[in-house]
Amino acid sequence: MKTTYFYSIVALFVLMGNLVSAQTSVFIAPEIGIHSSRNEVTGDLDISDEFQGMSVDYSGIFSYQGGIGLGIQIADRWGFMTGLKYNRKGGKLTVETRDPNNQFLVTQEDGTQSLDVGEVEQISTFNFLSVPLLLRAQFGNKLKVGLAIGPQFNLGMGKYTVSTEYNLESTNLPDEEEELSYGESTSNTFKKNHVSLLVLPYVSYELNPKSSIRLSAMFERGGDMVNDSFVVPTADGTGSRNVNGTSRNHQFGMMISYEYRFELNIGTKY
Repeated sequence: MKTTYFYSIVALFVLMGNLVSAQTSVFIAPEIGIHSSRNEVTGDLDISDEFQGMSVDYSGIFSYQGGIGLGIQIADRWGFMTGLKYNRKGGKLTVETRDPNNQFLVTQEDGTQSLDVGEVEQISTFNFLSVPLLLRAQFGNKLKVGLAIGPQFNLGMGKYTVSTEYNLESTNLPDEEEELSYGESTSNTFKKNHVSLLVLPYVSYELNPKSSIRLSAMFERGGDMVNDSFVVPTADGTGSRNVNGTSRNHQFGMMISYEYRFELNIGTKY
């Protein structure tokens, strides 16, 4: 066992020595991007069963993100990236029926109810502060190709918004917008934070020895955003129970970054 510890310590020192002697730099990278953002829901969060015979579609919306990236680059090939960015996520839900035998039950502003056909659209938007922790590798000279991958931590900002638009054939209803809070109480659908997986394949072009411009494809697969304490009505409507379902937000888009590097003079050359 002592021999194993000894060789492990030697290997660690050898690795540290190689990193110290390698060309090392820190970099700062302002970045901005656009993406398609889509909510994927299951269980209680999926309303398809509530609208049997109607078209229920969960689709994406175009949104954006931007911020500042920070990192360490070793030997111009391996690196670590983090940073802070504003990240706007969301998705669209569309429910449609044109069947006169399967209409919406519409409640008007004066409380009267009627039946109608048409389409109802609901758009949810979420604002997050996102902190990625990514390992990256890149290959090439002036023109490089690379890949960065790792978790991203997302913290909800303020409140999220749910906007509803009614496009019915006979009934004219005003659009609605509701602001809702993140939290951990039984009335909060979504928790304050969640973790996602971020994958960034990219190409970069070196403008000069200290700076480059980078174009990345962006794939983000979100973790479950649902608050475990949220309660929903029981099937018979006589009580409530804890939610059984998930809501995950997935994104695909493009990011453009300008990277500026500061060389670190670590180690001594003989």
